[in-house]
Amino acid sequence: MQTRTPSPAWLRHWQRVVAPLRAPSMNIMLALLVVMVFVVPALFTSNTFADRIIQDLLLAGVLLSGVVNASDRSKAFALVLVVALLAIALRVAGWFSPDSLSSAIRNEAALLSLALLGAVVGREVFGAGHVDRDRVCGAIVIYILAGAVCADAYQLIDFYVPGAFAGAFSGAFSGVGPQQAQAGHSSWVYFSFVSLTSVGYGDIVPVAPVARSLANLEALLGQLYPAIVLARLVSLQLASGNAGKRS
Repeated sequence: MQTRTPSPAWLRHWQRVVAPLRAPSMNIMLALLVVMVFVVPALFTSNTFADRIIQDLLLAGVLLSGVVNASDRSKAFALVLVVALLAIALRVAGWFSPDSLSSAIRNEAALLSLALLGAVVGREVFGAGHVDRDRVCGAIVIYILAGAVCADAYQLIDFYVPGAFAGAFSGAFSGVGPQQAQAGHSSWVYFSFVSLTSVGYGDIVPVAPVARSLANLEALLGQLYPAIVLARLVSLQLASGNAGKRS
């Protein structure tokens, strides 16, 4: 019989601190994501220093709400906490070093942290148990996170592979100053969700193989994910109902 290794004292302390906030954490995460992905790109387009701070604070709120949500799982909590704090530190450091390479590193950290957050939330959404509001909200969170992660990935591809995209917003990130780079992020959010939902307006076109592959993968994910989630939620609900009848 294996003995469970106790969590470090600092980890248990942080878990106790954030435990009271865990109940509303999924709803808070969803609300912040909606504001960050859909509201901010529409309202804050001037790319002032204040606008960047607002965007980074929203990202920090999303990551910290994910940390709180994972507080009941020691390994996931520790990993998400470390990665989230690192991403937030890099975003804050970017306020004092606003060059293109620094912006790329900040986006890489955001991509990694959001992808990890999606994986942690995914375990809660697709794991065993009954269907509740948190599980449904978590399914929506994963969908929005997928679009946000791909937006950061497209922006990084445009930075590292000049000419990877053609169309209205190509080159918004690569080979230009930090202000144009930051202003272009809303364009990649737009392109990401257009690809995720398979709308495909055609104003931005992936040209490089890596850009095309990611766009194809995102479009496939956008088609399959709703069906997979619906099937999983229905199966969990049926299993919960059958268990209730047997008891």
